[in-house]
Amino acid sequence: MNSSEFIYTAVSEKMNLDKISDSQSQFLSLFDMAFKKSFETYFKQLLVILNRTEFNTRWLLKQQDIFMQQLKVPQTMEDLTFSIIEHPITEKAKDLVLKDVRKMASRKKELKDEQE
Repeated sequence: MNSSEFIYTAVSEKMNLDKISDSQSQFLSLFDMAFKKSFETYFKQLLVILNRTEFNTRWLLKQQDIFMQQLKVPQTMEDLTFSIIEHPITEKAKDLVLKDVRKMASRKKELKDEQE
């Protein structure tokens, strides 16, 4: 192969590489533009959903806060200055909790006895 053929093949290979590179860059720019157009609507819908969720959460928290204030439920430890009023439900709950505590204590004691 003489030098003119070498130069000709080198130039043609360079031109082919440039064409491929140009077509790849055009494809990437078109792909980028198409992705941005398609994602933009999805992103806006997602933002709308997130904003709606945040609004609903704040709204429900505010409703609960107003409701609790109207019930005069103590909101802090300082507000809680009275003892729990005796009621059958509170007595039953107290008995159930004491029963559970006794069961756990007896299990703990049994485990200690087994280990010794």
